[in-house]
Amino acid sequence: MHQFYVILVLIAQAVCQISAERRPNIIMVLADDLGYCESEPYACHIPEGHDQPRMSTPNLVRFAQEGLKFTNSYSGAPICASSRCTLMTGLHNGHSRIRGNKQLDGGDWPLEPTDITVADVLKSAGYYTALVGKWGLGNLGTTGWVRDHGFDYYYGITDQNIIHNYYPDYVMENETQIPLPLNRGASRQRCMSQPQTCNYSHDLFTNRAFELIKNRVESYPEQPFFLYLAWTLPHAGGWRGIIEDGEPVPNNQPFDNTTWPTVEQDHAAMISSYLDRDFGRLMALLDELGIDDDTLVWFASDNGAHNEGGHSYQFFNSTGPLRGFKRSLYEGGMRTPQIIRWPKKIAPNTQTDLITTFADFLPTVAELAAVQHLSDTFDGISIVPTLMNNSAAQVQHLYIYFEFCTNFEWGNAVRFQQWKLVRFSIHEPYQLYDLDNDIGETHDLSQKHSEVVSLLTSFAILAHTDSEPFPIQNCSNSFLH
Repeated sequence: MHQFYVILVLIAQAVCQISAERRPNIIMVLADDLGYCESEPYACHIPEGHDQPRMSTPNLVRFAQEGLKFTNSYSGAPICASSRCTLMTGLHNGHSRIRGNKQLDGGDWPLEPTDITVADVLKSAGYYTALVGKWGLGNLGTTGWVRDHGFDYYYGITDQNIIHNYYPDYVMENETQIPLPLNRGASRQRCMSQPQTCNYSHDLFTNRAFELIKNRVESYPEQPFFLYLAWTLPHAGGWRGIIEDGEPVPNNQPFDNTTWPTVEQDHAAMISSYLDRDFGRLMALLDELGIDDDTLVWFASDNGAHNEGGHSYQFFNSTGPLRGFKRSLYEGGMRTPQIIRWPKKIAPNTQTDLITTFADFLPTVAELAAVQHLSDTFDGISIVPTLMNNSAAQVQHLYIYFEFCTNFEWGNAVRFQQWKLVRFSIHEPYQLYDLDNDIGETHDLSQKHSEVVSLLTSFAILAHTDSEPFPIQNCSNSFLH
C-alpha cells in the first residue's frame, strides 16, 4: 500500500482515540507580501527626526494583545508558491515539491498526488476543510488541483497569473467557473468612483469565508473545521488583464488627503482599511457565533514586503532594520509577522522568540487536532508546548533551511541559533551573520568564523535533495509573482 494511504489509515484509526475534549476550529489567515513592520504589533523603530508615514491596524493590535506574538518567525520561502508549499506540506525548500514561482504549461507548477498536505491530515481526522482565496500550487486539470489535496471546498482563483488582477473576470467555486460580468471594462476610475459597479476580489473572498463559517456553525456545529483564508492583500495588482500595475482598492480613504504618492495611499488603504478592517470583522463574527473560545486563529504573511507595482517598500519602513525584501534570502524577505490566538488556552499579550517556520504549521495543528501516528517525514516541529506556555517541553529546530530558485540564480540559507549562512548563487561564497548582534545583516563574519561556516554548510548539504524542475544549475525558467 502506498505510503500516503498508510498514513491516512493511521490517522483515521487515531481519531477513535481522541479525548472527549473538543478539538478547536482552526483558521489560518495568510496575508500576501505583508512586510514584517507593516502592522502595528510589529511597528519597527523609526530613527528620531524621520517623518515616516504610518498605517493604523487596531484590530491586529488587539489580536496581539489577546494572543501570542512571535518575533523569530519565518515564512516558507521569500516568494509565494514555494512558501505556500512549505505551509501546506510541512517540508522546507530542500525537500518540498515547489521551490520557486515556476510555470508548467502556462500555469503554476503543481503538487503531485503523493504530496500530503495539512488539509489531507485534518480531513482524515474528521475536520471539514476549506480554502478561500489564493492557492498557487496547481490549477484545475493538473495534479495540484486544490480539491485533490484534502480541501472539501474551494472558492477563489488558483492561478497566480490571474489572482492578482483585483477585478477578475471570474472566480472558481470548486470546479465551477463563476463569471463576474460587473468587472468587464474595470478601471481605476470606475471602480473607485462607483465601487458598487465592480466586484473587488478581496471583498468576494472575505464575504464567502464569513458565509462558510456561519454555515458550518449553524448546520454542522459538532464538526470542527479548518479554514485557510488566503487573502491577496497587499500584493501588487491590476485591473482586468493588467498584472501588478499598482495597488488596486475600491477606496483609499483615509489616506487620499495625504501628500503621499497615489500608489502609497492605495497600499496603506489595502492594509489599514481592508486587511485590518476585515480581520476585525472576522474576530467579531467568531464572537457573535459563540465559537470564539473554540477557535484557534493563526495570522502570518507568506513572505516579506514587496517592491512592485510602483510601491516602494522603503516608504513605510516595511522591513524596518531587516535587510532585503520579497525574493531575498536576507531577513527582510523571509521573516514574517506571526500571531496566534486561542482564548482560554493561549495566554494573552505574550511574546516568544522561538525560531519557527511555516513547516511547523502542519505538525502543530495535527497535534491540536489530536492526530496520532503522524509521519515523521515532515521537517516542521509542533509548537504546541510554546502555545500552552510550556517552553520547557518545547522541542527546537537544530537548524532551519531555505533555498530559492529565481529567474536568475539558485541560492540557499541556513539559520542555526544566532547564526545565519546565506548565498545567492552557487558561484558566490557564503556570507555569515550573527543575527543577535546584527539583525540587519551588514557585517559578514565568514572569514572570522570559518568553523561556523563549515558547520552550517554541512547542514545545508544535509538539507538539500535534488529537484528536477528546480535544479541548482539552471533556474532560468522561473517567473515572477
